[in-house]
Amino acid sequence: MQHHHHKKSYFFIVVSMVAAIAGILFGYDTGVISGAILFINDQFQLTAQSNGMVVSAALLGAIIGALASGQIADYFGRKRLLIVVAIIFALASIVTAVSANVLEFVIGRIIIGIAIGIASYTAPLYISEIAPANHRGALVSLNQLAVSIGILVSYIVDYFFAAHGMWRWMLGVGAIPAIILFIGMLFLPYSPRWMISKNRIEHAIQILRRIRGEHHPEIESEIKAIHESLNVQHKHWSILFAKNIRPALAVAAGLAIVQQFTGINTILYYAPTILKLTHYQGVQGAILSAIPIGIVFVIFTVIGLPLIDRWGRRPLLLLGLVGMSIGLLLLAWVFAQPVHSTLLQGLALASLLLYVACFAFSLGPIMWLMISELFPLSVRGWGSSLATAVCWTSNMIVTFTFLIMVKYLGASGSFCVYFVFAILSIIFVYFFVPETKNVTLEQIEANLYAGKKARHIGA
Repeated sequence: MQHHHHKKSYFFIVVSMVAAIAGILFGYDTGVISGAILFINDQFQLTAQSNGMVVSAALLGAIIGALASGQIADYFGRKRLLIVVAIIFALASIVTAVSANVLEFVIGRIIIGIAIGIASYTAPLYISEIAPANHRGALVSLNQLAVSIGILVSYIVDYFFAAHGMWRWMLGVGAIPAIILFIGMLFLPYSPRWMISKNRIEHAIQILRRIRGEHHPEIESEIKAIHESLNVQHKHWSILFAKNIRPALAVAAGLAIVQQFTGINTILYYAPTILKLTHYQGVQGAILSAIPIGIVFVIFTVIGLPLIDRWGRRPLLLLGLVGMSIGLLLLAWVFAQPVHSTLLQGLALASLLLYVACFAFSLGPIMWLMISELFPLSVRGWGSSLATAVCWTSNMIVTFTFLIMVKYLGASGSFCVYFVFAILSIIFVYFFVPETKNVTLEQIEANLYAGKKARHIGA
């Protein structure tokens, strides 16, 4: 019987891994533009402004996708939405690959962005509702690991096709993981919490038995806790702004802003461009030098996974932000030097690697994890989508302004701006972000309704 129980308990990891393929798509389509843009620039003769528009087109789509899909996630379910997302990813990858002009390309990127916006919160949301409380941090953060793998793969694909300037192939390859996600999701169960919200109790019990183990002692109490949390609520998006729920919204939206305004996506989207500023030789050389950034992102995400549930969310966030601040300060110093020697090129890359490593085990996974944890079940889709829309709006602002900032403030001044935001972020996390380690989603919800302040809703 013990062996049978263990075998069944393993299933929630399989479910999480399949759902996290959405993260590979998110990461791939986020990262692939960093190499492709160097060739698209030449082909379509882009200015600094139109370059920003091409890169940020996906972000506009992500805002639309995140905002428009919250109610759909609550109504049709997380599983169905992820299946639709896979189809959109596949079709939009092909549209961008065959685009004949800037307009077609931008439209394709907006459609990809819609899929990214939906996938970026729906996959963590789905996993958080499947996972047991004591494994939730690591399992939801599998999605961020998948994002980092997607980014690394996109850098490698960019390098592979860069020799022949084959930017269309760089973009078209994104259809492959989309097809894998589509097939995988067909075989996964619905979220048991979503099933209970639709009064399909028997189905929810069957799903929990598959996920937790046939004779798991806490299935009945888990069902009861979910049921009770639904009974005290009214299902309307406006309760997100109710006094008791506002702390969750403030923390989720605050973390979303912090994640972007500390500059991560300027580095992920523009790593080759940044390294070209330090006079790396040739386009392919700049793309090749970005691959270590992708590798470090993956390695430190893996290192962070077990620590999220062991050390907790707050210590990792604070440690990561301190490291990111040091990396940004070093980058600002490197770009302030009048001559860029080989030593300074090495220091620029080392600073980028320090920054990315610290982001990968902290803000990277933990922002998405906490967005999926903090909201009450009846408005979890709405809340997650709103916080995600804040994230993508912040991302678009930062991405669109980066090259313009470099033009007017210089690279050094631009990284100084992100450094200031990193320091402000440390203060925000210290005073407002709660610890949700080992706390059930239902307990977090009960704390919200009990009127606890933001810092203590996980206690």
